[in-house]
Amino acid sequence: MKKIVVLFACVLMVLSSMTLLAEGAKEAGEGKKIVANIASTFPPDSPQDKGLKKFKELAESRSNGRIEILIHPSNAMGDERQTFEMLSEGSVEYGVLGTNDISTYFPKYYISEVPYVFASQDDFWKFWEGPGVELSQMIEDQRNVRTEGIIYRGARYLTANRPVRTVEDVKGLKMRLPPVDAWFKVWEYLGALPSNIAFGEVYMALKTGVVEAQENPPETILNYKFYEAQKYMVATEHIYSAARVMSSKMWWDTLSAADQKLLTEAMDEGVAYANSITRDGDAKFVEELKKLGMTLIEVDKSAFKEAVQPVLNEIAAKEWDPEFYAKVQEALK
Repeated sequence: MKKIVVLFACVLMVLSSMTLLAEGAKEAGEGKKIVANIASTFPPDSPQDKGLKKFKELAESRSNGRIEILIHPSNAMGDERQTFEMLSEGSVEYGVLGTNDISTYFPKYYISEVPYVFASQDDFWKFWEGPGVELSQMIEDQRNVRTEGIIYRGARYLTANRPVRTVEDVKGLKMRLPPVDAWFKVWEYLGALPSNIAFGEVYMALKTGVVEAQENPPETILNYKFYEAQKYMVATEHIYSAARVMSSKMWWDTLSAADQKLLTEAMDEGVAYANSITRDGDAKFVEELKKLGMTLIEVDKSAFKEAVQPVLNEIAAKEWDPEFYAKVQEALK
């Protein structure tokens, strides 16, 4: 009996030692130096960049410098697709991109940024706080890329070197589009002649006349100086764009719970700060662009929406996940 008691006491001592070691390891993990790179596809001083700088300031301050955040703007580490792949593989800690990864890897769910699906900024948030949460979880589960925050970029405007006032004026318009199949289908249906030109080459393509039009939110038109190559800014507001702050799940899972909490809270505040800039930013950026010489053209958006409805119905029937699309439609009511 005495031997059993002694053996039991020894087991308790071993378990206690193991617990202390585990706690010590956890404390060591919480105290380790962390360097996190952010591969951003957005330029310096953009709302997204300002949000990242706020995140950097808070994370470094609250960790007393133990956590270091390095921001690499303007596609310095790669374009959207390359950034998403790096996040998926765990070769970069954070990335900030639009939604082209969804169109590339999850095309059946690429509904949020197809022309005239959303009618307002309210619709944008109804999606990202509703069905978009499910989509973000799907991306995390299948590609190991976490969504840390959504930043509203604004409504996309058409810019051109000739006036576009009606749907008929789009016919024959040589315009640049990103490689998104649904976008090509919609603009081609309206009679435009779209070309796939890398974003970094858009400015020179406009300046040299390779294309005569492009489309982006006003803040992008301003920050990338497209106003130097375009005369007209057309308030089509055909898409309400998102910037998404992402992280590598492979990297995230190596962090202690305390560091995850610290980074999450800092990021939430950084994203909120960026959204405070963009929430009413379109009007501000449009005014700045007008001062820089662009002519604003207001159009009948309902006429554009009505004109593209047949092709949207076709895309929905052939390409979108019907259950997910039904959830989107319900959320937007």
